Amino acid sequence: MTIRPGLISSIKAALSGALSPNLTAGSKGDDLYEAYIWSVVIDAARNKGATILFKDVQGNTATSIFNFRTSPGEIWWSTKNYCHAEIQFPKCPLLEAHVGIYVAGRSKVRHECDVAVLFKSEADVCRSRRALPRASKVILTVEAKYYVSSKLGLSLGRAFLGLCNEIQKVNRFFIAISPSKSIAKLLSKHLIGFDLEFTPTNPHSVDVMRGLFEKVFASFIAQET
Repeated sequence: MTIRPGLISSIKAALSGALSPNLTAGSKGDDLYEAYIWSVVIDAARNKGATILFKDVQGNTATSIFNFRTSPGEIWWSTKNYCHAEIQFPKCPLLEAHVGIYVAGRSKVRHECDVAVLFKSEADVCRSRRALPRASKVILTVEAKYYVSSKLGLSLGRAFLGLCNEIQKVNRFFIAISPSKSIAKLLSKHLIGFDLEFTPTNPHSVDVMRGLFEKVFASFIAQET
């Protein structure tokens, strides 16, 4: 699709030119889309005054390649040197932003988060103990849907609402590349943040969603300082 160059260029921009992503314009659409949304989250954090560092699963500074997960996995997985962003707001606890990690829901069942921002202290414990992050320590999550050759079914929206009860009811977003009137109607009734035409070719939608992410970070700063 023509949006692929826009996805990869936004990902590279979020990495500030210091690193190259393991993804290319020819990578799977799902992988590019999740990393793209992650890049918008990083932009939102920077806009609220955060310093961003890029770390690997061992806690070392990433030096040349930023390895995005291309399939969901536990936060401690080191089959590849997977990377994440470390987010530092002045006088606040450190945060981390990940792509494709599992989180423990309220029922202790494992759930995938396409994009997740959580406390670094929680991530450190989980890496050392090989445990899943607790939902209560996750401050922002995104469900990403890259459906370009098929329609979004209402069942996806219903499943997402179920996950909101499991992981978090606030600061949880449903983002897709293609529209669905039924899902939009469903999620709007439940006051869920969503965008069903979220692409680099639709800058207004991206700006609006980035603003919602900024509000999440602003609330975090207010609570932690």
